[in-house]
Amino acid sequence: MATNADITFYDIASAPPLKTFAPNPWKTRLALNFKGIPYQTKWVQVLDIAALRKGLGIPANRTLPDGTPMHTLPMIEDASTGKIVGDSFEIALYLDDAYPDSPKLLRQHTAGLTAAFNAHMDEVFTKHLGLCTRASFDPATVEEVMATFAKRFGVKSLADMQLSDEQREAMFVSFEVALGELSKAYHHTGGTADRVWRTTGTAKEQSQQPPPNRQNACVFLDGDEPAYADFIVGAWLKHFEGGMDPKDWERVCSWQDGRWGKLGTVLNRWSEMK
Repeated sequence: MATNADITFYDIASAPPLKTFAPNPWKTRLALNFKGIPYQTKWVQVLDIAALRKGLGIPANRTLPDGTPMHTLPMIEDASTGKIVGDSFEIALYLDDAYPDSPKLLRQHTAGLTAAFNAHMDEVFTKHLGLCTRASFDPATVEEVMATFAKRFGVKSLADMQLSDEQREAMFVSFEVALGELSKAYHHTGGTADRVWRTTGTAKEQSQQPPPNRQNACVFLDGDEPAYADFIVGAWLKHFEGGMDPKDWERVCSWQDGRWGKLGTVLNRWSEMK
């Protein structure tokens, strides 16, 4: 295993005090802490990410709506192997391969399934980012950063994306439906027959109840220990917790018998900033 913090973890700098706030860096921080691999964090301002990746010879890992490259974090640099990895999912695969004696992130023969789950969760949560109204960026550069993100979303200004009260409430209903579907995975049950009528409201009597043999489902997807899929969900939950108004986050934590607040609390064990 790495010693003396051979791994440098490049994370996005927040407003003081420095902390992880974006979902993909959260995936990597949870993974590193879970595996117990010594690392040090190097905080990078949003406006410096492209220059950093280019300087290290790491290509952009996303593309803007107009087709131009988009450079993002996380990224890790492992001095013990000379490897630089610049994508959260690829980082998880690398850590399991390079440090086989530490706890496994992905269980045997699940890389493809986990990759699909990762893409689906990114889509589900990104669809509801309008519920996050609190910015975590450094105040010194926030205006330039917001302009950069407006470009990413293909709009002139982020103000163009602000929701009306009616739109916001509709997004809350949609988000509860989406997390309700996700909760079925945690209860090891399927079925989508309730999708149509579920979206018409959020009354308690409309909430699907898990079958009797799954009432005691674990806080994690499979078993008493987390897998990388749990960190994918947890990373997004932590992003929403930090970006939502506290009252709105409390609302989310009340859904599905408090499942999402409980998961976030359990994952605090691997949330240390190093």
